[in-house]
Amino acid sequence: MIESNWPLVPVALFYLVCAIVGVIGNGIMVVVFWKESKFKLPIYYLITLNCLADLFHVSGHFVFNYQLFAEETSSQATCYFMLFHTAIGFCISGPLLLAIGIDRLIACRFPISYRTLLSHGTLYLCAQLLFPISFTVVLMIYGYQLIDYNSQIVCMAPLALPRKVFGYFTYASNAINVGIVVVYVYTYIVLRGYKERDLNRMQYVFKSISLTVIIVLIGWCTVTVGNTVAIGLIENRKTSEIVSIHAGFGVNISCSINIFVFYAINSEYRSGIRRLFGMKILSSDISKSDPSGTTKRMSLVAPATLQF
Repeated sequence: MIESNWPLVPVALFYLVCAIVGVIGNGIMVVVFWKESKFKLPIYYLITLNCLADLFHVSGHFVFNYQLFAEETSSQATCYFMLFHTAIGFCISGPLLLAIGIDRLIACRFPISYRTLLSHGTLYLCAQLLFPISFTVVLMIYGYQLIDYNSQIVCMAPLALPRKVFGYFTYASNAINVGIVVVYVYTYIVLRGYKERDLNRMQYVFKSISLTVIIVLIGWCTVTVGNTVAIGLIENRKTSEIVSIHAGFGVNISCSINIFVFYAINSEYRSGIRRLFGMKILSSDISKSDPSGTTKRMSLVAPATLQF
């Protein structure tokens, strides 16, 4: 192995584990979505698309590991095309998280209006996807215009987009992450205003929102702040690239543990996953999923409120 690549070995192996766990786990989440007839509301589509985006994101680490240990390189342009799906994954993930947060905020703050929106589910979903898709398409097209056929690199996720475009993605992601935290914190505050009897039933919702904010802060915020430092303050390009790849620890963990989070704190996903593998459904999960156990207002909020 090239001596200058040795500092990348530990992080490459870590990302390889994230890739294996993330591809399998997020793949299961996508399969559960298709198998479960009740998972057809817009929120479930957003959650599934986010899991698919995370799957695309972490799958790019297979290319990184192969090139690193095989002592191969490729042009930045070739890396762009090899990790095209990976770049789409990490570009669209943040906006999807914001869309999910906005959906939950509307469901909690304006439940009657939310019910009206659900009666036009396709249009509502398209409206929610407008920003994530537009944001990603703009970055990918701009990235294509600036691809470099001359420079040789070990292909990794931060280098899939040209440096200038990746910088724009990083700066925009900082703003998106702030928006995500604000939306989820406000949703938490709205939920705190529920009557005590409803509050007791929705403790798992509070836990999920808290977990969402924590994962965003530790995951996406750390990587975007790290990339901001790498791009804006470090002049040496090699050092900047090493900082960027190490900054992704938190976000790669968050991309890989979707299935564990949903299984742990969402009874509907837990039941769906257990059904997929032919396991017995827990009685506690059946009672939590029973609409008769919640008020009409809470029934708009309870399904799939736990996402990150």
